[in-house]
Parts: sequence; C-alpha cells; structure tokens
Amino acid sequence: THHHAAILHHTQEREERGPHEAHHPSLLEHEHLAMVGEEVVDETDLSMLDRVNKGVQAEEVIGYLTSELSEDMSCRSLPGAITLFACFIVSCLMAEEPTLNYSTRSLLSEIMTEDANFAYIPGSQFQRDLGADQDVGMKVLENANTRQDVHSWFRLGFFPLFQGSFALDEPVDPTAIITQWEYLSAVGGVRLSQEFAPLEDCRKPSLAKALANFDSCSPAYHFRSTPLSPHLPDILARRVKEEDKVRWFFFSEDWATIESRIDETLRPNSTWLERRRSESVRAAVPLYNPELHTITVVYAEFFFARSGKQWVRILAPSIKVQVYHRISHILADAACLLLVLQMFVSEGKEVSVMIIEGKQKRTPPFKAIFRHFTQFWNGVDCMCMIGFSVLVYYWVVHILNAQTLSDMLEGEAFGQRTMIGSEMEKQQALEALLDQVELSLRHQLAVAYLRSVFLFLVPMRMFKAFSAQARLSILTRTVAVCAVDVFHFLLIFFTLFMTWAVSGIVLFGSSVEEFADFERAMNTCLRVVLGEIVWHEVREEAGPIVAGLWLWTFCFVNSLVVLNMLLAIIMDAYSEVKGSVGAHSETLPQQAWETYTRWRARRAGLRLSVKEVLTALEANNLSGDVLITPASFCTLVHGLSKEQAEEVLIGSLQDADDVERSTHSISGVIKMVGAVDTRVKAMNRSLSLLVGQPAGGIKGAGNAPATADAVLHAVAALAESFREHQEAFRQHQHDTKLRLTKIEEFVRAATDYGRARSGSGVGQRDVMRRISKGRVELGEKTASCGEDPVTMLPCLTDRAGTKGIPPCLSPPCCDS
Repeated sequence: THHHAAILHHTQEREERGPHEAHHPSLLEHEHLAMVGEEVVDETDLSMLDRVNKGVQAEEVIGYLTSELSEDMSCRSLPGAITLFACFIVSCLMAEEPTLNYSTRSLLSEIMTEDANFAYIPGSQFQRDLGADQDVGMKVLENANTRQDVHSWFRLGFFPLFQGSFALDEPVDPTAIITQWEYLSAVGGVRLSQEFAPLEDCRKPSLAKALANFDSCSPAYHFRSTPLSPHLPDILARRVKEEDKVRWFFFSEDWATIESRIDETLRPNSTWLERRRSESVRAAVPLYNPELHTITVVYAEFFFARSGKQWVRILAPSIKVQVYHRISHILADAACLLLVLQMFVSEGKEVSVMIIEGKQKRTPPFKAIFRHFTQFWNGVDCMCMIGFSVLVYYWVVHILNAQTLSDMLEGEAFGQRTMIGSEMEKQQALEALLDQVELSLRHQLAVAYLRSVFLFLVPMRMFKAFSAQARLSILTRTVAVCAVDVFHFLLIFFTLFMTWAVSGIVLFGSSVEEFADFERAMNTCLRVVLGEIVWHEVREEAGPIVAGLWLWTFCFVNSLVVLNMLLAIIMDAYSEVKGSVGAHSETLPQQAWETYTRWRARRAGLRLSVKEVLTALEANNLSGDVLITPASFCTLVHGLSKEQAEEVLIGSLQDADDVERSTHSISGVIKMVGAVDTRVKAMNRSLSLLVGQPAGGIKGAGNAPATADAVLHAVAALAESFREHQEAFRQHQHDTKLRLTKIEEFVRAATDYGRARSGSGVGQRDVMRRISKGRVELGEKTASCGEDPVTMLPCLTDRAGTKGIPPCLSPPCCDS
C-alpha cells in the first residue's frame, strides 16, 4: 500500500544518509515519528525483527531483564503468599470459633438482664386462678439505679440463678444440679470484689463539709476507661489487688448462710461497701460447658460515677480448655508454620550472602543488611517474621494455660459438682481457678490482637508479589502516587471533622449518649459521614433550628465536598497509574503460563534463565547507549540462542514503546492543555508577525483574534513557502556540484597542458597531492567568484595561481 511504500522509502533514505550525516528533523518529527512527503510515519509500524536487527540500547535491555526477573520471582512467590493467607484465615476461624462464643455470651447476657428480676410483689388473683402462685419481680438489671437496688439485685436476682432456690433454709443437696441452665454448670462459687477510688481534698472543702458532710472526695475522671461502656480488656486489666475487699460465696453452702452474707456485704449501711471510696463492685463466677469443653466467666460489674449514676455491664468471655480438637486445625497451623519457616530460610540465605560479600570486600555487612531490611517490601517480610515469632510464643503460652486449666478442673477440688474441704481450702482453690482463667483470658486476648495485626501483614506479602505485576500492582501504585496528596488532605479533613465533633459535644453532649465524650462524638460523626443520621436525638436536645444547622453544614462540607475531593484525588492517581500500564503488559494467567514454559525450557536445556542472562550482560559493563543486536547479544552471553535473544530484544522494544505511549493523569492533562493553550496564543502572535499582519488578527480581521481557519491557512502558506525555498536550495546545490566537477576537469586538463609545455616531470604521488590541494583552493576561489560560469572564468584568470590556463578556456568553450 501507499503507507507501507512510504515507510520503505523513508527507511531507504535513512540508510543512504549514513550514520555520520547530519539529520535535521522536520516540524512533526518526534522520536519514533517522521515526515515522509505529507504523511506522518510511525517507525513502530516496521517489523519488530527489523528494528531489533538495527539494535536496541543496552540500557533498555537491562531494564527489561530486571523487570522480567522481578516479575518471575513475584510469580513464583505468589502461590506461597496466597497459601499462607488462606491457611492463616482458616487457623484464625478454627481457633476463635466466634459463632459459639457469641451464642454463649448473648445467652448469659440475656439471662442476667432479663431473668435476674428483683423487687418482688405477691402474685395477683389472676395468676392464682391460672395456678401460678409465685411472686412477680417488677425490676430487671436496667432498673438498678441506687445502692439499695444493687443489694436487692444480687440477693433476689443474681445469686438465685446459680443457687437454684429462692427461699430454702435447708442445706442444698450436694448431688442436686445447682444451675438452671441445661448446658452450663457453675463451678465452685462467686467472687465479689470491690475496687476503691483514690481520695483527695474536695474542690471546696468548707462547702463540702457544710452542705454534704464530706471530709474528702475522689476525682470524677480517674477511670481507666469511660464508665459509659466498660469493656473486656479494661475489666481484665483491672486485676483484683490486695487492698481490694473480696468476699467468697460457695455453692455448697446453704441458702441461709449465703443470704445473710449478702446482707452484711451489700446493704447500704454495711461496713464492707464503703460510700466514699467505692468505685465499682464486680461479681465473677466460672461456668463449665461439657459440650464445648470451655470455661466461661460471667462478670457483673457496677460502676459508681460521682455524678450519682450507676453503670452496669455484663460480660461473659469463654476460653477453650482443649485448644486442638480437630485435625484440620492442626494441619492449618502446621502449614502456616512451614511457610513462615520457608520465609526465614530465604531471608537467612540473603543475609548470609551479604555477610560473605562483606567479608570478601572487607566491609561491615551490617550496613548492607540494614539497607536491605529498610526497603519497604523487605521490611514487610521482617515484620512478618517478627510478628509470627511473637504470635507463636503467645500461642504456646496459651496452650500451656489451657492445659493447666484442664488439670485444675480434674483435680480434687473441682473433681465433683460441689467443692469439698474447709472454707480456706475452697477459697484458695477457687481463687487459683479464677486467677488462672483470667490469666488465660488475657493471653487469649493478646493472641487475638496479634492475629488481627498479622492478618494485615500477610496480605502485605501478597501485595509484595503483586507489585511486580503490572496489572495487579495498580492498587499499590495508586496508593503510593496519591499518598502525599492524601496526607495533606487528611490534615484539612480531620481539622474540619474535629470541629464539628467538638461542637456536637458542646451542643448535644449533656443529653445524647452518642456525643457524651470525644471518642463517641468522633465515631458518631464518622457514622453520619457514611450515611447514618442521628436526627431525632439531636433535634430533641437542641431544637430543630440548631440541630438542622449543625447537621446540614456537616453533611454538606464533610460528606458532599470533602469526601468527594478525596475520591477525586484517588481517581486522579488511579487514572495516571492505569494509563501507565502498557498494551503489552501481561495478565496474571499469561505471566503464570510464561513462567511455566520458561521453567520447562530451562530444564530441557533450550534456554537460559533470566537471571543468568542479566548477570552475564551486566558483567560486560556496557554503556547505556550501546546498541545490541541479536548476533552481538549471543556473543555477549555465552549459550544464548538466537530465538531467545530476539525474544528479549523484542520485549525491550515493546517496553520502551509502552513507556513512550503512556498516558497522563487528569490533572496532568489539564496542565498540558493549559500549556498548549499558552503556546497556541504565542504561535498566533508569531504567525501574525510572519505573515505581515497585526498581532491581533489575520486576513484583515482588525483587532479581532485570529480564527483557527486563518491560522491554518497561514501555517499552510508558510509551509508551502518553506518547501519551495527548500526545493530551490536543493536544486541550486545540485547545479553547483555539477559546475564544480566540470571546472575541476578543466583545471586538471590545463595543468597537464602546462606541464607538457614546461617539460617538468612530477611523480604520481605528488600529482595526486597537488590535485587534492588544488581542489580545495579551487573550491574556495570558486565560492568567492560567484555562481555564473561566464563571470567565473575571468575572475579565476585574474587571480594568482592560475598561470598556465590555456586560452581555449573561453566562455563559449565553457558553455559547450
């Protein structure tokens, strides 16, 4: 076709021009583009083999081999990373068993809040008619608002759930089942502990003494966690100290003894429950589930705030007495351990290589090791190894604690339903059991935290493998590209976010629980950003106008403006990264198949590995601009086949083409459009001056701006004039060469004539030297005498050094 003919013609012209001849690119030529006549030709349309045979720069080849080696290593490490991630997820689910733990915890929470009733009244006549003559409890746990309610709830609601009787004065039969629940059995008894608050002087001692008869006060905000929601880590962290008061209630005792001890312990005027210093009262009772082989501790804790409010929380954490009871769990943990050990071995080999190289170079290897692990992805591997080591340590401790619990439950103290022995022995045994259970729960909580952290580190190793694959690394590269912009964005976002959160505390915090403190206000504002509106609560507190202003401004600024700006930043970076993915980038299945075929060919001895080729090429210390052809490539790398050499060079060219054709981000395109607009305006002014018209317009437009058609016509006229002048110059140059050749022939003939007349003999070498020297002098003289042959001859005959020119060199003779 005409297009391919133009390509061939352009290639022949380049070959004829030679490597040393100066080449002036046309206006539209840019790297791989060239002007052939009036058509723009792309050199990449040429055959890849033709381009490869011309040579590829060594820098591009080394870069391609480096990227291929990285992709090959990542593809090989990807199955191990995915397997580790899958096995670790299976291990976490089997170790935690969240469904069973949640069902046990929700059951006990419902029993404590709904079934532990108090404030009983005699049954009504309607109940007697139905045959139910029992008394009715009118209050539940949520109604315990005073110290009297605490005493009543423990005496009438909490303890009877475990005792199995409401008002029996006789001792409980030790052989009877002492719990109302089918799958849970209470173990030992109940520990009731009281935690004290520190005392200090009141803010106004005289006023406190006069009005409230208070000699001292305790600080209102000294809790380790907010009393609005005491959580499990806080309760486990606040261990029972020696100075705390503790009372023990054993299920083997009769109800009368337990009732009397409850009264002397929890009555408001009792000496055990102190009015000024008491911060919380906590009951703990262990339960055993034979079906699941677990120990569950029920915590019922009352917090006494200095505002007079009582906060209550029911918690029921469980712990397995037997950690491994499935073979699948053992296999999952064993697979995780083997994969992490493989990671240790690979990193150990790299460190050993660094140490050996350091000894050979007599340099300290610690710097190289430090630089190795301070790289991001190598640092991820290091964190994975450290995190897994700590996790294994805590997991082993957790298994040992579970075994200790199993041994204690099988011992003499708890080998039967009710404890036997003296009160001191039962107290020591129950105290040791609860301490061991709480220690096991703390270790279990630490293991859960470590598992959650490791769950983020394991996918990071997958992202390490993804980073070398062009299509899988889009997410990680997008995060890396927009990280700086997102950081500066978050500074503004959190400033605005905290402003509305604190204003919500000021406006609604006194009556709306969601804004009672800074932590809750931040979480509530985040929920509002995500679409959960708290309109009714804030309207009832601050009124529709104030609440509406707060909610409307917050949603408009943070949800509609700021959040969409974040999406715009991320999408801008994503478009840039997506555009940088070349057309020749492989998908994951293609790369996996390529790795497999290369491995088979390597085993069959048909090709060299990428690492061997790269090592051999780097050993030659080639300059980056050296051109490598398939033949020279095979010479540089011993054992490299021609097919593999062409494959590597073609891949290098494709990668280079992808880099040149990469697109830009949205913001980058906008900047480029602005720059183009500025340059077009400058071209408008320049073209207006070139065509001899005012800068304000073209073709009689006055001061009006030049239109696109006028600019195009001016450019076309300028290009046509330029082509005419260029063609005339080429024709003039060709004619001058012909004239110089004829004059040289005449001069040579005249020289021979003069020598023949003078009879002087000259050697052939001297003649040739004089001829070349005379040619240069003649060219200079000819240039100074003009271009017309008619006027050139008299000028030449008038100058020195032209003696001996025969009289036949006249203008008619020259014309002939």
